[in-house]
Amino acid sequence: MFDRKTARYVSLLADFWVSLGSGTHYVYSAYGPQLATQLGFTATQSSVIATLGSVGVYFTGPPAGVIIDRKPPHIPIIIGGCLILFGYMMMRFAYVSELRSVAFVGIFMIVASAGNTFAYHACVKCAAMNFPHKRGTATSIPVAGYGLSALFFSQIGNAAFPGDTGRFMLMIPLLASGLVFLGLPFVRNIPLDKIADSEVAVAPEIEDLETDALLRHARTNESASTGEMKSKEGSYSAISEFEREASVNGASSSGESMVDEIILPADDEVDIHGWALFKDFRFWIHFTIFGLLSGCGLMYILSAGYVLRALFTYSNPYISPNDLQKNQAIQVSLVSSFSFIGRIVAGYSADRLSRKGYQRMWVIVASSFIFAFAQIGGLTITSSRFMWFISIFNGIGYGFLFGSYASIISELFGFKRFSENYGYVTVATVVGSDVFAFAFGAIYDGNSYFIDPATLDMMPGGYDSTVEFNSTYEYFNGTMRRFGSQVGQVCDLGRDCYRNAFIITLPGAIVAGILALCVIYYENRRISREAAAIDDVAESVTVEAE
Repeated sequence: MFDRKTARYVSLLADFWVSLGSGTHYVYSAYGPQLATQLGFTATQSSVIATLGSVGVYFTGPPAGVIIDRKPPHIPIIIGGCLILFGYMMMRFAYVSELRSVAFVGIFMIVASAGNTFAYHACVKCAAMNFPHKRGTATSIPVAGYGLSALFFSQIGNAAFPGDTGRFMLMIPLLASGLVFLGLPFVRNIPLDKIADSEVAVAPEIEDLETDALLRHARTNESASTGEMKSKEGSYSAISEFEREASVNGASSSGESMVDEIILPADDEVDIHGWALFKDFRFWIHFTIFGLLSGCGLMYILSAGYVLRALFTYSNPYISPNDLQKNQAIQVSLVSSFSFIGRIVAGYSADRLSRKGYQRMWVIVASSFIFAFAQIGGLTITSSRFMWFISIFNGIGYGFLFGSYASIISELFGFKRFSENYGYVTVATVVGSDVFAFAFGAIYDGNSYFIDPATLDMMPGGYDSTVEFNSTYEYFNGTMRRFGSQVGQVCDLGRDCYRNAFIITLPGAIVAGILALCVIYYENRRISREAAAIDDVAESVTVEAE
């Protein structure tokens, strides 16, 4: 139907489309507070549901990666679409039936989130396979679609169903699964051996190619140390191969074919997985960095509704639930849109840095500093009018993190088992978000009290979610009473409702940045040693030839 070049770009567009329907986990903050109000959940219980969603997204990564690495992309995408539809429909059933069970809602949050992972990771792998010379930029397209999902769904829901959480929760499974299945026929892996040289991305300058080829060959040697080391003759053959290509092809026209002959095979020879991955200390460093930064981002993303409620009702006590939900949608949209921008910029920047001889980890250093600014905003901002600052910086930091880490992992541990390895790294998100989100919930709960839905009086002895109440008592004489018209949990302290949570996350962002700088320092030293070793080999070969 399409020529190969067009098919690759059509597939990339379909990757974006499917990923757009696979990022619904981030929409939770747009309806989470209303779901908690309807079912009588506390902030901690709402955080548990959000965290179970993270469990579904990230713990599914490794087993989904095994399937994705071995099967064509349409199989995991079909699995993902079905799980998304089923999981969210059951959550919506709990909402409309007022089924007050954290376990029930949590289980189907896991199911829906697992569906997100199957479809999304299949698209990331497909994009990387179709554009192997620009993996950072290519993978940033579905990654950006995944991040844009919250903006897409929250804005449509806010425009079509303002204040109607039940219909909004019905829209999510129908529209999300529809996007996934609509893009399914076009997500395909185009065989690399059938791609013409003219279709390949422009390579770096010829002088940079020699250095890059030699350094990549040296990295392959070190990575192979878990199995068998390459010999000095291997280094000599890499140099000879470069010289042979340079002599056959002109410097102006041969760069593309040289990339295929030298760079790609070296990249693909790196294959660290399974126990070798877990025994590699670099994996655990990246696991820690990823967990700290993603935990900072997810704590805010999944709790933004509570932050907004605390700030907004403190400064504007008579806001209606409809207006409150509109403002929640605005914050979700800000996070999502700037996460989208961050993912695109990060993927492209990571590729550019790599071509210029710098490490992709500099993008992660930037992400950690951006997250630190966001946490400082959470500590200091006292008005909902300035909450955009926290949302924008969290979105950019989150986008930088996810927009670059896929290419970092494929470059470091090899592409053959990329989906599986990347799945293991993203499990760190569950650890980070568990710690930070539970801390947020506990802090918010400790500063809250509960309101009787019928009398709007404070309920003595706390709140029991098993007690039946009439959730239609959301208004009192048509307006919202200060801090207390919504059923269940209320906090009237403004910023102090949650401030201590950001005191915990700020050091996390700083530590992640320090670790990223340590990785850069270690890698620079390692590359310098490898370059020196290759120079020694080249010099000895020259002497022998003379």
